[in-house]
Formats: sequence, C-alpha cells, structure tokens
Amino acid sequence: MSAHVVVLDSTARRATIKTTPGKYMTDVLQEACRKLGIDANQYGLKYKGKQLDLSLAFRLTGLSSGAKLELVQLSRSPSVVTVALQLPESEARGAPNGRLMDKFPSTTTIWLLLRKFEAGVAGSASTRNLTGRGVPSSNEGAGRLFYETPVVQILDRELSTFTNLQKSLAQMGFNGGNVLLRLSFRRTEEPLEVAMAKIQEYFQTTDTSATSQTQATPTQPEVKKVNDDLSQQTSTSTPSALSDQGSQAEVAAPSVPSEPSENLTVSSRPVTVFAPPSTDTPQSAQTAYHESDYVPSVDHAKAHQRRLNTASQNRKLLSDAEISAKTTADQERLAAVKEVDVKVRLPDQSQIVAKFGQQDTGKSLYDFVRNCLAESFSQEKFNITHVTRASSLSNSKNIQKVIPDSDHQSLIKDLDMAGRVLVNVSWNENTSPAARQSRTGLLKQELRTQAQEIKVEQPAEIMDTSEGTSQSKAEPSSQGAKSGARKGGGLPKWLKLPGKK
Repeated sequence: MSAHVVVLDSTARRATIKTTPGKYMTDVLQEACRKLGIDANQYGLKYKGKQLDLSLAFRLTGLSSGAKLELVQLSRSPSVVTVALQLPESEARGAPNGRLMDKFPSTTTIWLLLRKFEAGVAGSASTRNLTGRGVPSSNEGAGRLFYETPVVQILDRELSTFTNLQKSLAQMGFNGGNVLLRLSFRRTEEPLEVAMAKIQEYFQTTDTSATSQTQATPTQPEVKKVNDDLSQQTSTSTPSALSDQGSQAEVAAPSVPSEPSENLTVSSRPVTVFAPPSTDTPQSAQTAYHESDYVPSVDHAKAHQRRLNTASQNRKLLSDAEISAKTTADQERLAAVKEVDVKVRLPDQSQIVAKFGQQDTGKSLYDFVRNCLAESFSQEKFNITHVTRASSLSNSKNIQKVIPDSDHQSLIKDLDMAGRVLVNVSWNENTSPAARQSRTGLLKQELRTQAQEIKVEQPAEIMDTSEGTSQSKAEPSSQGAKSGARKGGGLPKWLKLPGKK
C-alpha cells in the first residue's frame, strides 16, 4: 500500500511526497523541504490548522492519500525537551530505575545527548562509557577489540548508524514535552581504533573537535572534562516520572502577571516588558484560513502585470538639485522627530519597549540593554541590529544593519530611526557558550516578574467583509456577460495557471 501527500509552503509552492504506512512524518518534512529548497529544521507540518506530531508514522496520523499539509515556520528559539535515557543493565549502576533524566534544547543531536550523559554533565550521575565501547573478537584469550556502537530506540524507531545518531530531537519530531530513549549496544566488525579515528575526524570536519577530544576508550573509562559549550544545560531540574510511551505533553510556560507595574524603569526610562511566547507555534500559523485564499484571482493577475510593467520602465536618474532637495527634506524630517519608541527583542524572544530621544546614541542603546540583562549576562558581548533602507538612492530595498556601540552616531539623526523601531539583540562570536545556549532567564528578575503577554487582536469580520465584497463584484460581472457586453477581466492564455481551462 502506497499513498502520497501534498505539502504547500507560504507562497503556495507544492511538493508531492510518496508515503507508506511506516514512513515517519519527519521524513515527509525532510523530503518536502529538500524539494522546496528550504531548511527543514525551521519548519513543521500542519493539517487543517492542527500541528502534526512528526514523531508518528503515517499510518498513525489519520491522514488519507492526497492530504494537503502546510509548512509552518517554527520559533527560532529551540524549545525544551525532557529526555529520559533507559540504560542497559551493564550501565545501570547508580541510576534510579536504570534511567538518567535531564532537559535539553530541541536542537541537541542524539549523539551529543549520549556524550553529555556519559560525561556526567547531564543527569547528575557518574561518568559512563556509552560511545567508545570495545568488545574482544573472541571469548577466549586476547583478541582484537571491535567497536560496539550505541543503538537508540525512540518509540518504534531504531537509530544505530552514526549518520542517524546525528539527527536532533527536533528532526525526530520532538519539539517539546517528554521523550524516552532506550539504549543498547551492538558489536560491529570495525576495529575500535578505526571507529574512534572516524568519529574524531568527523567532529574535526564539522568544527566540533571539543566533542571528539572527550572520547572514552576501554582502557580509559573516565571521560575527560567536556568543553563548556557541551556542559551548559537549559535547566537542571528533572521530572519525577516519565511515561514509557514517550508522551508529548507540552512544557508549561511560566505564568506572568496580567497587569505589569506602571512605574517600571531601567536607566531612568519607563519601560514595558513582554514575556517570550508560551508556544512554539507562531501567531500567524494559528490564524484560520480558507482554501480559496491560496487561489490567485483576476485582480492578483492584473496587479502582477502592473508590477512587471512598472519594473520594465526606464527611470530617470535624479539630478544634483533633486538629490540635494531630498537630502534636505530627510534632515528636516529627522530633526522634527523628538523621540522614538524602540522595541528590543532578546535572543529568548522577550521584548522591552522604551523611548529614546535626539541626544541618544548607539552606546545609549547598548548600555540600556546591558542594564536590562541579568547579572550573569550583562558582561557578555552582543550585537544590536535593525532594518533600514539601503543608502543608494536608486535602491529601495531594506537591509539589516548592525548598530555601532559608539557615541558618534545618533539613533535618530544618523541611524534614521523614527516612529516605532524594532531592534534585535544577538550574541556575537566572542560570547561565552553559556550565554549562547541559555534560552531563558536573560532579563533581570524584577523585569521578568513584571512581563506581560503579547496579545494580538484578530478581527473576526475581515473574512465576512472580503467575501461580501467579492460577491458584490461578481454580480455586475455576470450581469454584463448576460447582456452581451464586452467580456472583461479574463486571464490571458499565457498567464493562466496549469490545469486551468
């Protein structure tokens, strides 16, 4: 039995993916993103507005052949997944019920997860040898050691090859909640030293040599100290129990007060603080839609034709006088701006809104952000970027520009900020691994307790209004056709979509 599903992206491009009852939805997502030329790590799948569990096989999703699935963009911040590792008897010493538990970002690979557990930086347990095991070639006498590869079972999937063990939790369909991994070992026909060399070479190639330097061997059972970027954890707390079925219960979001303090200030500036989203699903992906929204209309075709005609027309370059007049007008416009509302978005998606005036510079903005960060992050190096127009007069594209941490450029006069501006904070190359891997708790405690949830109002009458407008336009058109008038609004043959008559 075979079937297929159709995967559509936000621009109505589609990819047809063949499926079988045992094919996993993660594989469907990977194939669709490969055909559409996008990164599968940034997307999920929805069916009729409901998020699909990518860890399930096709037969368990209730989908029928020909079902239309939507690609939805996931949050850029990795979510937290609680992982329990069921150890075999040979490695179960000191582990309650033979399990190790800890929390990991959804971007963590299965291999890295095993490395953290064996090094003792996860699970709060002693060191073990899970990835560098060797067994003799015979039971009697001294024989050559062969590599014993770890085998991980997730639900009814088995990961045993090194390539499969490099898949992340998100790629396996786990973007939150709890998951149970069952670990066992399988002897290979590859000598231990050859396997260790291949693993070390792989990590050096992918610029993660810190992991390969901590490989354990049968003669050196203790694992060396893991690099800082491997040891940092999203949280040290673990749940008291975990279901054997690897249930996907969502991680509860921290509660925030509904009414923040009105006198909250940072650096003598009144601020408004917004908490990170409580769900990984973007707000736009939760909005109801209709299939007709993705069908181009005659008006869409005409607008597209007008844009093509406009783009193909020659444009006269501005004269020196026009350039000077435009520059003067821009300077006068910026001089009239007294203050600007700046919304600062941090790497954990929390946001702070404050006002800045004519005298404020890039250094003022950087100092403000440092005063908002928790003490453990305030000394870290970061960049602040915002979207601005290209400097070329003939180019109207928007570009992302890094705001310099300097007193020499004013936010309004030199950086062209006006009205409401969104800036993004990102860690730079000199940031410590601890800060890079921290996804929560970036703000000071007093700001986090006063944070409010962002509420996006969705007008309910938009769809009804648009339908009424389209019907009112359709009636005169049909009446004109009956009266024998000249047929208008029809699509030319060269612009019709495939399959349209």
